[in-house]
Amino acid sequence: MEILCIDVGKGTQDILYIDTNKNIENSIKLILPSPTTILAEKIKKMNEDLRIDGVVMGGGPVNKAIYEHIKKGFKVEISENAARTIRDDLEEVKRRGIIVKERIENPNIIFRDLDFDMLKNIFALIGKEFKPDFVCVACQDHGFVKGQSDRITRFKYFENKLKETNDPYKFYFEEKTNYFSRFDAILKTLKENKYKGFVMDSKIASICGILNYAKEKGINEFIGLDIGNGHTLGVSIKDGKIVGLFEHHTRLLTPKKLKNIVDKLADGSLTNEEIFYDNGHGAVVLDRINPEEILIAGPNREMFKDYGKYAYPGGDVMITGCVGLYDVLKSIKKLGSF
Repeated sequence: MEILCIDVGKGTQDILYIDTNKNIENSIKLILPSPTTILAEKIKKMNEDLRIDGVVMGGGPVNKAIYEHIKKGFKVEISENAARTIRDDLEEVKRRGIIVKERIENPNIIFRDLDFDMLKNIFALIGKEFKPDFVCVACQDHGFVKGQSDRITRFKYFENKLKETNDPYKFYFEEKTNYFSRFDAILKTLKENKYKGFVMDSKIASICGILNYAKEKGINEFIGLDIGNGHTLGVSIKDGKIVGLFEHHTRLLTPKKLKNIVDKLADGSLTNEEIFYDNGHGAVVLDRINPEEILIAGPNREMFKDYGKYAYPGGDVMITGCVGLYDVLKSIKKLGSF
């Protein structure tokens, strides 16, 4: 069986192509610029009006490139489907000087998080047929409720999901959510390309990857941190289940501040208000734990190096989310181990 696991971030898209007849060290691994970065660089080099079509994808760099293009005096037209990449509220998109249309004729930019044609071309160059039996995708989606802060919307999902289950392997979607536009776009893309699979939040995928590493090392009770470029998510885990969770903006954290949050997460005293009113997303704590280790992943993991240990799922920190995705798939499909 062959499985594509792809973790689409702001800076990179981390790809692990697994052949279950081989061990993970012999899997194909690709660390490529993120789709939003690739398109942003393309737009910067263009000297013409933009006609954008496609679906919802990760914003950030591509949105910034569009705003800069408008400042240069170029016109930007975008389809309704793609426009939610910029903001879920289309009226706000229009207020930014972007023309939103039902349809775009002859687009010169296509929005998408998943570029299967690119992957097929890469695989062809190395003499490998691209034919995954399952495609597992991680990305970040705040969700959208009109008139509500996206910080609240995003964390409400975590709160509600934890009421339903504290098993991190169950934080995935196989069917349309009608709540997360980016997740829905990915699920639609999978269906259109006739791939079986699922999508889940990239932070939870990373936590599942850290859990894989903890199991390998025989660590049962721990705090896992994914210190990303935009967000830092931390969980306390005992017996493979989430006991507490918080999410903050990395730019607002210092090592000392993060250590204080982690200590409170462990002893059960961390409150939602403490994180939210510090301009983070929130926190929910079900119980205290006595962590054997603090395990860290993410591109800014160095921030906490003096207080914890780096996690290397599959021997490579860059595929933490991909390993987590594969473990989720194994839990869903009962696939067995590598």
